[in-house]
Order: sequence, then structure tokens, then C-alpha cells
Amino acid sequence: MRLDTYYQRFTDAILQQDVAASAYWRQFAGQRFFYIASPLPATQLACQLLATGERITADTKLKLECVYVRSDSSQHVFRVRFLVPQEKQFCCGNLCEDCFLLRQPRS
Repeated sequence: MRLDTYYQRFTDAILQQDVAASAYWRQFAGQRFFYIASPLPATQLACQLLATGERITADTKLKLECVYVRSDSSQHVFRVRFLVPQEKQFCCGNLCEDCFLLRQPRS
């Protein structure tokens, strides 16, 4: 599944929870910013956004990063990213030092 679908699912989930009157994305310098009009304070809203992101990515290795940027009268801005793990997820066949096949099981 493409990352764009997760951003859309995230927006849909927030709007369905009646947390926000409106929400949309804007992109600046390669970063996505989530504009959300909500009566909730920014700290409470950030917790709600993180919980929604965790619920959407529950069956994947994706992680949500949500950073508060600014607010005005009723609109809050967050930098939201879905992060993909940086570790290798497969064996490329080149006998690398950090090969997926040589990894010890985590306990």
C-alpha cells in the first residue's frame, strides 16, 4: 500500500471522530503539514492524532511522527509523517554484515 493512502485514511479517521471541523494537508519544502480546525487545545489534539495514527498503522511496521508547529485562533498545524523502518527487511544476496538472515530473534 502506498503512503498516500495512509495519509488519506488518517484524515478520514480524524474527521469521522468529530474531533475537527475541517482538516487538510499542505506541503512545503518536501514536508507534509496537517492543518486542522478544532476547539481542542494543541496538546490534547496531538494525543488524539497520535492515537489515531497508531490505530491506522497497527498491522504495519510504519510509525507516526507528529510534531506541533503552531496555532492561531481555531486552527492548529502539525508536521505529520509516517516513518518507514530504516533496517533491512530482506536479503539482497550480497552477504552483507547486517543481513536479514543473520539477525538474532528478538526476545
